[in-house]
Amino acid sequence: MNRWRWLGVVGGILLAACRTNPSAPGAGVPVGPSAQAVRSQGTEASPRTLTVNGVGTVRARPDQAVVTLGVETSGEALASALAENNRRAAAALAALKAQGVAENDIQTASFQILIEEPQDPQTGRPIGPRVYRVIHVYTAIFRNLEAVGAGVDAAVAAGANRVEGIAFQIGSPDRLAMEARRLAAEDAKARAQTLAATLGAQLGPAQTVREISFARPIPLPMARIDLAAAEAASVPVAAGEMEITVEIEVIWELR
Repeated sequence: MNRWRWLGVVGGILLAACRTNPSAPGAGVPVGPSAQAVRSQGTEASPRTLTVNGVGTVRARPDQAVVTLGVETSGEALASALAENNRRAAAALAALKAQGVAENDIQTASFQILIEEPQDPQTGRPIGPRVYRVIHVYTAIFRNLEAVGAGVDAAVAAGANRVEGIAFQIGSPDRLAMEARRLAAEDAKARAQTLAATLGAQLGPAQTVREISFARPIPLPMARIDLAAAEAASVPVAAGEMEITVEIEVIWELR
């Protein structure tokens, strides 16, 4: 009798376990408003944006001139060609300093010793003595543009026989670059406002700003100076203007 009673109890327990199997799909997981809210996250539309580029340009007159000049000598003896070059170069540099060029603004750009051996073009045999050419080129920064012409004249009169050109530059372009950035931002905002109004939208705050390019002023070169003309009259110098350009990209929110 007790045996059949225990079998009945075990069978009831197994039947209850089958009715509440937690491994069944969806078992124990409530489905209600909170679960639906979790599923709906991330379905909201991304905010509308407008990407616009702006350009700012500042023009200014250069305040410095970089003159490239030097001395070239030649001779069959290297020592004599080098000594003559040093003598003429020292006189030319002294003339530049007398015209107001600071010693720290004079720098060697290149120094070369070239060996030329004349040869017969048909046989390749030497037909003359070896010739040494000594070339010493300097750059000199004139911070007073009005002194450039007289400075070149004085250097040539003192011994310089190579004047390779004059380049103009702006000594401190940072202030002008900041102004160009401000103009670029104003340009980008004006373009964005026009586009937004045309599209029937309102312009929101700027989301991101990126500087695309910054064009530093490039020195403006002059043609190589004719020494014969320089000896006849003072070298005319025209500095003109230079440009500094900044381009930015701005992403705006549209409302």
